[in-house]
Amino acid sequence: MSVHDIALIVGAFVLILVGAEIFTNGVEWLGVKLNMSEGATGSILAAIGTATPETLIPVVAILFTQSADADEIGVGAILGAPFMLGTLVMLLIGLTAYLLRERRGRDTLNVDAAHAGRDLSFFLVFYALALALAVLPADLGGLKRIVGWVFLPGYLLYVYLVLRTPRHTREDIEEEAEEREAFDELTFATYLRRWSPSIVADRPPFWLVLAQTLIAFGAIVLGAKLFADFVEDFAHAMGWSTLLVALVLAPLATELPEAANSLVWTKDGKDVIALGNVAGAMVFQSTIPVTIGVLLTPWQLGPFGTVAAVFALLSGALIWLQLRLRARENALPLSALMLGGSLYVVFLGYVLATLLLA
Repeated sequence: MSVHDIALIVGAFVLILVGAEIFTNGVEWLGVKLNMSEGATGSILAAIGTATPETLIPVVAILFTQSADADEIGVGAILGAPFMLGTLVMLLIGLTAYLLRERRGRDTLNVDAAHAGRDLSFFLVFYALALALAVLPADLGGLKRIVGWVFLPGYLLYVYLVLRTPRHTREDIEEEAEEREAFDELTFATYLRRWSPSIVADRPPFWLVLAQTLIAFGAIVLGAKLFADFVEDFAHAMGWSTLLVALVLAPLATELPEAANSLVWTKDGKDVIALGNVAGAMVFQSTIPVTIGVLLTPWQLGPFGTVAAVFALLSGALIWLQLRLRARENALPLSALMLGGSLYVVFLGYVLATLLLA
């Protein structure tokens, strides 16, 4: 790997990670400036903000990367996000809660079993459908394109159910409080007030909110383009599958902020929002990006992509079953997260064995 390659991937990661954080912050403040309800700001705009990087990578790769590997990069990025969330991030949440069980005062995860179960149900249905479409015979490509339009209304239905569900349980109140505590000052205003005392970080002007959102969006797009270029060059240099490289690397660039937030919230005992953040992101990942993949690519997963998709479904199904059968009084055993999450380690072993024996 040359110095140029290292600089390319580091620059891509920095642009995507920093851009994602600043963009999410800007989008949330747009909700405030547009007088949207707290529920809409938290459930819709925040979700759009955090999901933008993982959506833009496949879009940029498929539409704006003029290469034979563009589709594989896009499909790998689409598959990688829910796979990492459903396995590795769930495993890390469980491990964090277990290692800090004395400080947290409990050896279980306090969850909103009903809402988490609803989110995982949506994920399991739509991700299983996405996998089924991938294994359809080539002569049924027309059917694949028709069914591909199901995912978008599926996500809109999910958003509708989230917004109309009344919040009245102890877990609902806890989640609302945790969401409010997680809300930050406008990033640009925090720095600009050093030079302009008239700018107040928790009451920024609309023009500054809009400027921050647009600049951060541009940084993510540029980072996505650099990332796609690196994946293609690196895969060719190593003689590896482009889809595999994107599958492994893309979620590291796009899901790291969400993963980090969930681990911090778990450390601080904010379990409801920690698990809800991941489960809600998995619903988005199994619908909107999949729509892009099914409609704009041949949607062929290959052996690595298929195994990753199956493992993501297995992990989600194991956690869903535990929520239904063992989450007494909304206390989820940590083994539920670690058992499914361990499939990420199994996948890495499978990949290494395959590459070494090739």
